[in-house]
Amino acid sequence: MPTKKEIISIIENVGLWDRKSIDSALAEQEQSGRPLKEIFQNRGLLPYGEISPALFFQLGIVPKELPPREVPHELLGMIPAKTAKTHRLIPWEKREEEMKLILVSDDPINILATEYFRKLLPPTDDIKDVEVSITLPKEIDQLLEKYYGQDEMEDLAQMLQDTTSGTVETGTEGDTLLTEDDDEETMALQAPVVKIVNLIFVEALRRRASDIHLEPLEKKFRVRFRIDGVLYEIVAPPKRIEKAILARVKLMSKMNLAEKRLPQDGRIMLEISGRPIDFRVSSLPGIYGESVVMRILDKQAMLKGLDSLGFLENDKKTWDSLIRYAGGLLLVTGPTGSGKTTTLYGSLNILNTIDKKLMTAEDPVEYQLPGINQTPVNADIGLTFGSVLRAFLRQSPDIILVGEIRDHETADIALRAALTGHLVFSTLHTNDAPSAIPRLTDLGIPPFLVASAVQGIMAQRLVRVLCPHCKEKIEPDESLKRILKIGEGETVNICRPKGCSQCNFAGFHGRLAVFEILVMNHELRDLTLKRVAASELRRAASRAGLHSMWEDGLLKIKLGLTTLEEVTSVTGAD
Repeated sequence: MPTKKEIISIIENVGLWDRKSIDSALAEQEQSGRPLKEIFQNRGLLPYGEISPALFFQLGIVPKELPPREVPHELLGMIPAKTAKTHRLIPWEKREEEMKLILVSDDPINILATEYFRKLLPPTDDIKDVEVSITLPKEIDQLLEKYYGQDEMEDLAQMLQDTTSGTVETGTEGDTLLTEDDDEETMALQAPVVKIVNLIFVEALRRRASDIHLEPLEKKFRVRFRIDGVLYEIVAPPKRIEKAILARVKLMSKMNLAEKRLPQDGRIMLEISGRPIDFRVSSLPGIYGESVVMRILDKQAMLKGLDSLGFLENDKKTWDSLIRYAGGLLLVTGPTGSGKTTTLYGSLNILNTIDKKLMTAEDPVEYQLPGINQTPVNADIGLTFGSVLRAFLRQSPDIILVGEIRDHETADIALRAALTGHLVFSTLHTNDAPSAIPRLTDLGIPPFLVASAVQGIMAQRLVRVLCPHCKEKIEPDESLKRILKIGEGETVNICRPKGCSQCNFAGFHGRLAVFEILVMNHELRDLTLKRVAASELRRAASRAGLHSMWEDGLLKIKLGLTTLEEVTSVTGAD
């Protein structure tokens, strides 16, 4: 990594900035403490946004991935948390023989500021110099979350303690947090309320929550996060500021503050730690006040490759071959919250090439996918799935995604589009893959159309994944061997949850899907024409190689990914 002196020499040689501009910016940083990159940007010497790869190349810097290691607490304490987050700078290593502290950052401009960072260090006899090493943004994001994310929760706890004791001020001397005469909009704009709501958002993201639940109860105001499908209660604001917090959320989501008798929907779009986050907000009147649920839509978390969804090798090959069909209907089934949209988006990303036109009809459009034509359904003005689909067929698409098949009209148009050379993706609410076929006929679709158009059906559920940092390997007893069908001499890696700081002591970290994939063949098409029951379709599919979600789950238990209790809870015993 180039030194500060070498970097300045390169900058002067390539004509990026002159020495006077550099010295002036360093002097301003000394006074203001602001990031050097921000100072150069404000002076028009550096474009706003991410650092260009061309600049790294000009400076002779190659960002490197960091080796896995724990940073000692005594090193973390050498740089204030606020400085670490502001400058995206983490203490990484102390080199005793050189009496040097190594800092890591994703901002190459920080190399110029080593003198500023050295002055921030507490007085010590064993560190005389500072060096900044450049790594990737994802590495800094992970380190900031790991080592400094808890600070946000401590801020929240302190704020709530202050509001409970009535010591929080809005910033104007003598102003208390709330008064009985304040209207809701005034309450929503008060500084402590704004900060509490913002900290709730940040903490929800830090804990990987999928939903935030704000629930007024008779004697308390409860805040819960849904993490990996399970609700956890966090430190809650006092009951007396409940209305202010709810008003703040409603104001941010552009809801009507005066309307408390009817359900409302809204949306909040924020950028948190450089990540664009959408919150889909729903309010519902209750006997103790309005219950508000915010669904967190994190584009980075949603747009996953199929490899990260939990496909085992055989299922991955099967699904990959199905999505390559030139035409036909592919269905993904399962209840709400089973990851259907994530699977479909992952499939569309694979197919999203310059030679294909992709169109989606969704209710609502959760994420904007580059290069794909997306249409939000709005039944209030007559823009239904059926009417959008009819319009799609006049737009000459290659691939169509219908958010959900709910009625005869949508099903009929989707299947007929699949018969005319379009590859159509959609979702259906059924318990398993074979049940999707009688469900379509129940919607009034002729069996011959179902048999001709459907190419494949995948059912899925989500199970929690054992935390890789703390899971414990166990030897299965005879009962477990019998359930898992472990053969004599078969090598397995069965584990149980333990709990550690990495998983908030839950024993689980993240979720993956268990699948069953039904591929239509001649026998299944014949049985579809005869309107047979789903049970007979399942037997025929099993003969053709279908393995159930339960069986897929058992394989993942043997690999040490999840537990029998998790698989049983989402699929039931087979």
